[in-house]
Amino acid sequence: MSDDTTESRTSDRIQRNRALANWEPGYPGEDIDYYEEYIHRHADVNVDWINLPNTGGGDKREVREATGMAILSNNGSQNIVSPLDDGTICVWDVAPRTTTLDGGRAKLLGQSNAGLLTGSASSGRSHTLMTEIGAVECVSIDSSASKGYFAVQNVLQEVDLQTLQVSSTKKYPSPITALSCCQPGMPLSVGTSWTVHLHDSRDLSTPSGTDDTAQLIGGSVNAHAALSQPGPLSILNQHDTSSIWVAGRFTSLLNYDIRRFPRLLGTIHSGARIASLTSLPYPFIPRSLDLVRNPDASLTALQTARSKPGTTLLAAAEYKGKGSLELHDPSGKDSYQNRQTASASKLLSVAPHGGRIVFSDGDGNLRWMERDGSTLVRQYNINSETSADATTSGIFSSSASGMPGQGDIVQKVLPLRACKSDVGSERPDVPSEALMLWSGDGRIGCLSFGTHNPIKPDDSWHDAVEEKSLSAEERAREDAERQYDLRMRRALERNADEVRFVRGLGMASF
Repeated sequence: MSDDTTESRTSDRIQRNRALANWEPGYPGEDIDYYEEYIHRHADVNVDWINLPNTGGGDKREVREATGMAILSNNGSQNIVSPLDDGTICVWDVAPRTTTLDGGRAKLLGQSNAGLLTGSASSGRSHTLMTEIGAVECVSIDSSASKGYFAVQNVLQEVDLQTLQVSSTKKYPSPITALSCCQPGMPLSVGTSWTVHLHDSRDLSTPSGTDDTAQLIGGSVNAHAALSQPGPLSILNQHDTSSIWVAGRFTSLLNYDIRRFPRLLGTIHSGARIASLTSLPYPFIPRSLDLVRNPDASLTALQTARSKPGTTLLAAAEYKGKGSLELHDPSGKDSYQNRQTASASKLLSVAPHGGRIVFSDGDGNLRWMERDGSTLVRQYNINSETSADATTSGIFSSSASGMPGQGDIVQKVLPLRACKSDVGSERPDVPSEALMLWSGDGRIGCLSFGTHNPIKPDDSWHDAVEEKSLSAEERAREDAERQYDLRMRRALERNADEVRFVRGLGMASF
């Protein structure tokens, strides 16, 4: 064998080892299930939606809309807590299936009285109060105390999730736009249009009629941080560093320390407007250590950087009309902003998902990236399963992705993390880490991989049998209805295309 051939094989082996080390999603000490990773990367995606409660009867039956979503975890249980547009709070069991237990199947565990969060018996009035602000991070759950915090307008309601009754209320000077997650040893952070507060559940409820704005101007005993620009949309509490990160419609991430609150410790300039902020409990890896894109990068340097303690801030943002997936070093020394391949529309939500990062955009897409923030793993559009035969043009579709759609989006994603210690000796089914989705149309669903979905009802096979047993006349009527809906949608899409065409010629003023 010639020396050239030997050197070529050695070089190929070195390049392959560098590529594998560069791809490796796990950090030292992290327990990654690679079989589950394989399933999440290659198995079929399926989405099922929870049946929300109905109101009324007969032809006037109305399906309620979810106005928020959070996870309640306790003693191996996984529950979804959601306020509805009539002021109701609902709790569903979405526990994962194990070798002996069939899972929660989205069983409705509890439902409060209508108007609990609004104090109004009018469904229309409650709908206005629950949806007017449009805050995404409007629910925060304290699983250890089985309490929930719900923001409605400028009022924060503390609810006992065992009895589904309001425990206390507190008013703030302006509408609440964001709540942080509840973490042990840290107060709940509350963001309003112009301020950031640390909520203390021991505070007495604010009496009705009290002018909180005047209190703030005169110097309230409760410290608050005033914002120079309005619009916080996401607040991240970090227990290990006692840090509070605030992001939103302004173009910087604001850093506070609860020990020195409300003093601003520092900022990280982004330039984008951030809709969702979360963290990866591992150190930020600079792009200069990318072993594939940077041939001069050292494998030893990459391994050393991975082994250090640290945190990476993840942000879903919008920059000049396009999506921006951002990874920041909390120290502010380095960051990476993917504004080229993340999305053609603004990003709405982001979360770590196994060895990947998942985020949603304004076209209804869910995309999974490697932890480098630039390598696409796979993508899925939530509208594809409901409109597979729809045209991909017009205002109701996702032109950016080329996938059919009816315009729904995912405004929040929450991974369902199955803790093996919580289920005792039972083995969770693989894959166990499904995604809970809250859509822009007020639906709550579960995205899973493979054939099993944690919220699919037990009698789902009965539905399939009943569908097959429909008479020929009923099937023909249903087919005719679907065809009519499709024709109407295409007509609306053509009309929208004509409006855009005329507007582009400068012949329309609307």
